[in-house]
Amino acid sequence: MSIFEHSAAEILFMYFIFCNIGWVQESIIESTYHHKLINRGFLKGPYIPIYGCGGLLLLLLCLPFRWNGWLVYIIGIVSCTFLEFSVGILMEKVFRKQFWDYSMLKFVYKNRISLISSLFWGLMALVMVYLLYGLVTWFIGLLPPVVIIVYDCIMGTAMSFDTFFTIRRESALKKKFIEECEAQEKDEKENGKEDGENCLR
Repeated sequence: MSIFEHSAAEILFMYFIFCNIGWVQESIIESTYHHKLINRGFLKGPYIPIYGCGGLLLLLLCLPFRWNGWLVYIIGIVSCTFLEFSVGILMEKVFRKQFWDYSMLKFVYKNRISLISSLFWGLMALVMVYLLYGLVTWFIGLLPPVVIIVYDCIMGTAMSFDTFFTIRRESALKKKFIEECEAQEKDEKENGKEDGENCLR
């Protein structure tokens, strides 16, 4: 069994469905924790791309080993933890902003990954391989190919525009932050406070 048994349109459809499911899951968890409605994710729409990538990665790596639940669980832990850590570093480098923080938990590494979240990814791998993949495949079988293609086009267009405007907004905020830091540093030097902390560090 392999994910490549599906057409490109079906794989893309799965990606968007996983993005939607991830958004629902994250929003419910965060809203429950903070006791108010929270729209989770880097983008404005009801999707979180890292969940789409994670879902396809799990299917790619775990489906060939679905006969061994423990192996699926371990692969899920390792692959998703690596993905979460890598994407976290990349987004922080680009935007100078941390988009998730596990500092409230125990056994964390640089607040980007945690033992609890990693164990959770293992459980998600089991759910993905033994439940969700079957449900999504069944649902795809009910839909005419044209519906799948239209959905892919709509979601692809929406996420592309959302990503473009979000990156532009975050870039503007980053530029403003740098300008304020440079102005603050210049002011401190003019007032003889050269030992102050540089906010750009």
